[in-house]
Amino acid sequence: MELLDQLGLLDQIRETAFLTRGSATFKNGQEIESRGWSFVQEAIDGNTNFDYCLGIRQPYTEDSIRGRLDDLDTNVLTAPAKLIKYSIDNASEYPVTAQVDFNGNVIDIKAKYLVGADGGRSTVRHLANIGFPGAQSAFKWIRLDATIRTNMPAPRSFAVSIESPTHGNVLWLPVDNGRTRIGVVWPKDTEPSDETIKEEVKKAVHPFEVEFDTLDWWSVYDIGQRVAERFKNGPIIIAGDAAHGHSSASAQGMNTGIHDSTNLGWKLAGVLKGWYTEGVLNTYEAERRSSAQKLIQLDTEIAACVSGTIPARFNAPPDADPNVYLIKLYRDNAAFTVGLGVSYEENILNQSNPTAPKLAIQVGHRPADPFLFQPGAKFPNRMQEFMPNNGKFWITIFAGGLDPDSKVPKLRKTSAERFIAFKSYLEGPTSFLNTLSSAFQFVTIIRGDGIFQSAETLNTTGIGKIVHDRTGEAYEAYGVDDTEGAVVVLRPDGIVGFFAGMDQKEAIAKYFEGFVQPRST
Repeated sequence: MELLDQLGLLDQIRETAFLTRGSATFKNGQEIESRGWSFVQEAIDGNTNFDYCLGIRQPYTEDSIRGRLDDLDTNVLTAPAKLIKYSIDNASEYPVTAQVDFNGNVIDIKAKYLVGADGGRSTVRHLANIGFPGAQSAFKWIRLDATIRTNMPAPRSFAVSIESPTHGNVLWLPVDNGRTRIGVVWPKDTEPSDETIKEEVKKAVHPFEVEFDTLDWWSVYDIGQRVAERFKNGPIIIAGDAAHGHSSASAQGMNTGIHDSTNLGWKLAGVLKGWYTEGVLNTYEAERRSSAQKLIQLDTEIAACVSGTIPARFNAPPDADPNVYLIKLYRDNAAFTVGLGVSYEENILNQSNPTAPKLAIQVGHRPADPFLFQPGAKFPNRMQEFMPNNGKFWITIFAGGLDPDSKVPKLRKTSAERFIAFKSYLEGPTSFLNTLSSAFQFVTIIRGDGIFQSAETLNTTGIGKIVHDRTGEAYEAYGVDDTEGAVVVLRPDGIVGFFAGMDQKEAIAKYFEGFVQPRST
């Protein structure tokens, strides 16, 4: 949700979705504490301002995104369209020529890149001869959407799991427009149809009773896990289900696709705009493929437990309950599963600085989202609200705290001197701001309350947006000493890229010079 909000995509999705906080787990008709989906609320409480989950079906998510695209440019999306084939000429400025069928009208499109986000049976992946190795399990599941009447307690209040002795760990999730998403392990010898599906669901949720008002959609599918051998091969890129396949046990399909797209989008756009080198785009494969591999390893074991089989590595006794091992897997990997713990190794974008001040953040990781105040504001905003994802880096300047001995709100003298020196450097003709492409935005954070005018407090005009940390929440969350200050570089997708002391101008410049294109004259 944080990633969608940074792109201005969350509001419409949230209006349509069913919002849940908390969960319930039932076994033999009785509620069991601390099982099932309980790990989700445990993982998000206190770690994000979005302390809830959204239940929404894919068509409505797609409609919301299409609507936002139309707001930006009515010509940006043309659908439906079918890729027939493509060719590559690396000597051309537009190396990809794609032959596309638009409702019977076949045309050739020349492009710099071709992105395949076209599902598990990806045409792009197939045409690119990118391998899709993996393993298929013996498990078969069903997922369905329906309007339901039931005597289950609070069936549209929580995410529910039911520990069934015959149908695995049953998913019961309220979603948009009065529908419920239900998932059960499907019996091997049963032919799926509307009627058999209804009967199996009734068996799965016993002793609760269920009646179907509508059965909108269902799908029976084999459970397997796969990761593409490449996510980027020259100008050909794949993302989402085209790049990785897994079960729906942890609700990772759409969520992982969003991580792929928000990682790829700003990199691709920045390269096309001439801001960043091709090396930035190449980090997409390394970052997202390693994340997908972790997901696949985890999903293999979670899907087995959901299906009633405990993975061999646990050496479980014969009478062990698979649901006990399931919640252990969920809890041990909760931060990754809910997305807050997704992180990336060091590369040209994520660089540690051995001489930087010691802060409470890590490069390649998502930082906290503390509350900050605009000058004079009665109510605060989340830090991320000041830093939308528009493809540029956010350079966050922690200018320091107020002088406790001053009768008026002023920075400490040493902090003001450091800030003025950094500002003077940025304004100079040889600074990275004036020698590299225009890929930078700034936020200045002053620690203190009672500030009347930011420039008087700083003893100079600010840099970029000026916000106040009245309570010290941001300085504490980032681990910044308000007598020293710091500079924290956040990537467009909100990940920490680099941090340094305010006097480490050369180190900051060297970081950006590694991947930002020189400014054209």
